[in-house]
Amino acid sequence: MKKRKRALYRNSRGTRFVAPDRRGITLVELMITISIFGVILGVVFAFMAQTSRSYSDSRERVQYQQSLRATLSLMTREIRSAGCDPDDVGFDKFLVADVSQLRCQMDLNGDKDTSDFTPDENITYTYNAALGEISRDDGTGAQVILRGLNSATFTYFDDQSAVLGSIPLNATDRAEIAFVEIDLDGETDSGEPVQYQTRVHIRNF
Repeated sequence: MKKRKRALYRNSRGTRFVAPDRRGITLVELMITISIFGVILGVVFAFMAQTSRSYSDSRERVQYQQSLRATLSLMTREIRSAGCDPDDVGFDKFLVADVSQLRCQMDLNGDKDTSDFTPDENITYTYNAALGEISRDDGTGAQVILRGLNSATFTYFDDQSAVLGSIPLNATDRAEIAFVEIDLDGETDSGEPVQYQTRVHIRNF
């Protein structure tokens, strides 16, 4: 096949030059360009999607951690006050001490009983393994305070840090509780594990 000759031109000074090729790009070149552009777009969109998922997972983990910490903070504050008895009435600080349930009482306003609601003086925490939830009951009905748990356990220790192991504890062993360890094992909606553990020192031991 003969090559197409390109036209020669002269400018105003008489200098000869080759006219520019105005034939444009071929179909093959256009398809190659589009293919390369498509690959680049695919890589960019994949990166953006992965970044978005990572951000969403991180935000979800942070939110779930905040929920766990808030729950532990509430439980720690109330369990720590168990047995508060300013008038030496002589009531039990723990009425139930089981692996998945804990009930404590305290006289926070000094009126010689543990039946008040403001502040709450008789509180039960229960872990429902079937639903993966922890509920709190102040005597007015159980309210779920944390969901998405794989497990939640209470462990009880005496003042020598020895485990009180006959669960559920009887009245004698409940009177010996000096520390309560709370273990929470949960996961975010995306399946990322989150675990927290704290040991609460009972002030009124």
